[in-house]
Amino acid sequence: EFRDVSFSYDGKNNVLNHISFIAYPGETVALVGHTGSGKSSIINVLMRFYEFGEGQILIDDQDIRDFTMEELRKKVGLVLQDAFMFYGDIADNIRLLNQDIDEEQIEAAAKFVQADAFIQKLPGKYHAKVIERGASYSSGQRQLISFARTMVTDPKVLVLDEATANIDTETEGLIQEGLANMRQGRTTIAIAHRLSTIRDAELILVLDKGSIVERGTHDELLAQKGLYADMYRLQASEV
Repeated sequence: EFRDVSFSYDGKNNVLNHISFIAYPGETVALVGHTGSGKSSIINVLMRFYEFGEGQILIDDQDIRDFTMEELRKKVGLVLQDAFMFYGDIADNIRLLNQDIDEEQIEAAAKFVQADAFIQKLPGKYHAKVIERGASYSSGQRQLISFARTMVTDPKVLVLDEATANIDTETEGLIQEGLANMRQGRTTIAIAHRLSTIRDAELILVLDKGSIVERGTHDELLAQKGLYADMYRLQASEV
């Protein structure tokens, strides 16, 4: 839950103004808006990449500032548009060098997000080498690895920053299945540039200049004939 959150990067000019909304357990809240509208800033303060000045952000009625960073990372799983991989092997990339996570948990997370199928075909499977930021893997494969990395700690809240933007046709089906599994029973906050991907969200927040200017379901927002309806029409005509 966001309660009247305002935030500024420079201490002077707010990039978020009085943001309030509730994401109920198991529901998806989508953030939409033009570039610079405040979508990423909401994620930045939720993940505590930056500390916000006013208001409260609560998870299970607890202020996120009461959690250690490690506790917060276990509760909130973040999937970014560009999945990064580092030197090592596939297993290291999923466990993020956390030695408390064993092979069984790694494999279970990979199966859950549909990554296991391609990993099993690699020479060395979970110990297949990763070099040059995973350049030998497709963008879709890298994204599936990042899904497994997110799910291995079994977070309660999932944050998706346009997680389907950079995928190849070969893995698109697997990624959609993996995402559906990840969202099942979890609270999901999703940044969406392609509005067609969030039509089923329980709540869509339309941001403009750091404020929520419209909120509702896809159908409710289309009926309002406002900013969301304009953006949706524009994207539909581009297809």
